Amino acid sequence: MKQILIALTLCITLMIVSGCDSKATEESTTQAAKDKAEQIIIDDAYVLYDNEELMKQYREFNDYLLKTYDIDFRVITVSNEDDIDLYANTQFAKLQQNSRSKSGKALLLVINTLQDKVRLEVSKALEPVYTDAFVSYIERKGFVPYFRDYKIADGVYMAAELVKDRALEATEGKEFMPPMKSESIGGGAKTKSYIGVADPNAKKGAQVAAHSSDTPMDVLKKYLNVVKSHNKNPNLDIYTDATKQFFANWTVTDINQDNEVRFLQPCMNGKTIKYANDGIHAVAANEPYDKHRTCAPYFFKKENGTWKLDIATMAKTIRFNQPMQWHFDMSKRLDGEGIYYAFAFDGYTFDHNGYPFPPKGKKPNDARWGFTCGRWYHPRDAENVKKDPERYIRCGIVQVWRGSPAEVRLGLDVQDYIYGVGEGENYIDNATYIQFMDYMKHVPSGEIATVIVRPKHGKKIIRRGIAP
Repeated sequence: MKQILIALTLCITLMIVSGCDSKATEESTTQAAKDKAEQIIIDDAYVLYDNEELMKQYREFNDYLLKTYDIDFRVITVSNEDDIDLYANTQFAKLQQNSRSKSGKALLLVINTLQDKVRLEVSKALEPVYTDAFVSYIERKGFVPYFRDYKIADGVYMAAELVKDRALEATEGKEFMPPMKSESIGGGAKTKSYIGVADPNAKKGAQVAAHSSDTPMDVLKKYLNVVKSHNKNPNLDIYTDATKQFFANWTVTDINQDNEVRFLQPCMNGKTIKYANDGIHAVAANEPYDKHRTCAPYFFKKENGTWKLDIATMAKTIRFNQPMQWHFDMSKRLDGEGIYYAFAFDGYTFDHNGYPFPPKGKKPNDARWGFTCGRWYHPRDAENVKKDPERYIRCGIVQVWRGSPAEVRLGLDVQDYIYGVGEGENYIDNATYIQFMDYMKHVPSGEIATVIVRPKHGKKIIRRGIAP
């Protein structure tokens, strides 16, 4: 059994996020208890569940590793004075008594926050795949950049992603060739991880200028060269202001950039640029989307007369599964700046996971929005409806054609009950059927349509989208 020991200097900061409701806390606690019972994540040092989203993604990677490669990957965090070598060996042996792997392929990551150490146990069946060179690579380029920023959960997630990538390479018959000078750290060797010590070179890189004559494709080519050269300067001129702020607070590693090159470069020749009517937003797309799921769309915004890359909005709205296929986060797809990029996906519908598909069925007669509005009224207005139906009858969405602007741009869905339209001085509260239909008909093309709905008996929400 290969034993790999990496010395850490962990400084754990416990934060209570204001505004976190008791239900969310309860769900997180329940999931932690479930993980511990199943012995997938045992977070006894309480350093992982402050980032539940990353732990959810880790569990997805974990399931994928087991189903696809029969690799059983566990994580334990502790805060004790036990010898980490003996502790890790003991825990590994216990877990293997009930191993989920049928072929003895197992990994155990142990993080001891009191001793400032982490240990990765690799079973004999995996030693030919997860070599000393691989472990040295993930140690220097994987864990360390995240631990420097106190992002322990990010480091664990990165470990799972790298384990998955290496498993894929191994099935393709590839040996691990790290893109760096690698040193074997051997069994029991230690190395300082500089946890909490800022890397003076972490955010450095030569400036890359953007010119008014640059097209979005020109900017994307410049960005490809940026990631190829491991340029981590967050203030590059080719970035939007929001993207500069995003990268200033985001941990970027050589591994992140190498992976982006690996997926972006093969897609470059197939990209076309789709421009919004506002002349300010654009999307670099590989269509049809459902046939190019490893070729993610890239967003661009014109600022000060120059096209800039909007990574900030991409990071908020786009997600990737284990095989690195992109899809939308449906809860955030139309948030903020996201509404301005929805035009590029007209003609596609989305499944519940946010994957785009060409829709089936007939196209709507309403060529503008593509929805059918049924009539409803508040039960309390039953008598008023008889006297003055135009004033009290309202709209309930009874059909939305898939791929239409109503779905893609505005996010309308069946059983959305319309309560209001417009904003500011143009807001109409309790909009009638006639008021709603008139509003949707006359919103100028390219401007924001705002609708207040109660979806499927839920709470009222605001939907915004760019009018076609």
